[in-house]
Amino acid sequence: MGNKISGILRRLFDYPIKRKPICFFRQEDFSSTGEPLPKDDVNQHGPLSEYDKLVQSFYTRLLEQRRQSMEHQEKNEKWSMTKVTYKFPGWNEMTIANLHSLFLLFDQNLNGMLNYDDFSAVLESLGDESTNDFRKQKFDEADTDMDGWISYDEFLHMVYYFHPQDSGELKGLAKLCLDIADNIKFVSSLSVGEQLEYGLF
Repeated sequence: MGNKISGILRRLFDYPIKRKPICFFRQEDFSSTGEPLPKDDVNQHGPLSEYDKLVQSFYTRLLEQRRQSMEHQEKNEKWSMTKVTYKFPGWNEMTIANLHSLFLLFDQNLNGMLNYDDFSAVLESLGDESTNDFRKQKFDEADTDMDGWISYDEFLHMVYYFHPQDSGELKGLAKLCLDIADNIKFVSSLSVGEQLEYGLF
C-alpha cells in the first residue's frame, strides 16, 4: 500500500512537466512528466493478463515497424540527395535544400510548379541581375512541354545551367546559389553571441 501511495505522489509532484510522448507508447508506462516508469512500477498490478500481453505485443510490433519505417525513409532521403548532388557537381546538400525551400516558397498556386512570374521572383530573391528577356529565354528553354510551367527538376536544371559552365567550374547563378548556401551554413553555425557580434540581429 505504501508503494502505491508513494508512486501516486511521485507522479503527482514530478517536476518539470514535460510533453507526454505521442502515439506509439502507452500512457500508463510514463510519469506525468513524460519520463518512463521503472518496470516494477509498470507491472505493479501483478502478473499480466492475456489482454495486457496482447496490448504489449501490439505496441512492441508497432515500435519496431516505426523504427524500420524511419530507417527506410532516412535511407531514401540520403539516396535521393546523393543522386541530386551527383547530377549537379559543385553543389552541396545545403544548396539543394535552400533551392527547394525557395521553390516551395514561390509556388504561389501550390501545384508543385512555377510559372514565369514565380521564377522571376525566385531570381530576384537570389539577387540575380539578368535582364527580363534573358530570363524569359531561359524559362522557355526549360519549359519543354510549353505549358507555361516548370517542375522542380526543370527548375534545378535551369538554375544550374543558367549561365554556361567552364571546365566544370560553377559560374553565374549556380555559383551565387552555392555562395548563399555557404553563407547560410556559416550563419547557422554561429552562436547567438557571435551573430550579435557580426550584427546579424
